Amino acid sequence: MKIVSQDTFSVFLIVSLAYIASYTLTNGFIVPLQSMLLPSYTTVISLLFLPHGIRILAAYYYGWNAFFFLIPSTYIMWFVIVHGSGVPLHPLQPIFSVLSCIIGVKVVSKNKTGHIEKEWKHLLLGGFIGSILNGISSSFLHNNGVLTSSMFGYIFGDMSGQIILMIMLIYIFKFLRMFKY
Repeated sequence: MKIVSQDTFSVFLIVSLAYIASYTLTNGFIVPLQSMLLPSYTTVISLLFLPHGIRILAAYYYGWNAFFFLIPSTYIMWFVIVHGSGVPLHPLQPIFSVLSCIIGVKVVSKNKTGHIEKEWKHLLLGGFIGSILNGISSSFLHNNGVLTSSMFGYIFGDMSGQIILMIMLIYIFKFLRMFKY
């Protein structure tokens, strides 16, 4: 008897690898660039957080199942990059971030068609709602139960990351279509 289907395992691998790759790109390229361009802005918040876009896409395509697809890779990256570097982010923050994204997408995608090209505005709106919820919960967890202006940094980083990721994906898929025919 199979507990997990081949399709479910494939989705899990794709979502996990996409999340890990986007987080690695953010931490390995964007954060050092941010530190060079904005040396006075040293914080745990990335102003261009690409994994938010992965969370939103996973939530859009897989609904509540996205939680189970995202949590392992989210905690792997939290443990390796955040905890491993001594960054003081709360261990519950990954759970709240994933839930925030799923709730944000669920609020706006009642009549989703599955055609992402036609629903990109819904994805951005869902991402915005998810980033607000994520900003509130992350600020609350990071600051021992107090909301601070860091909430706006999370929102800005999530949204700019989602927009850039969506633009990158548009051009990647256009490039791949050139070789399809």
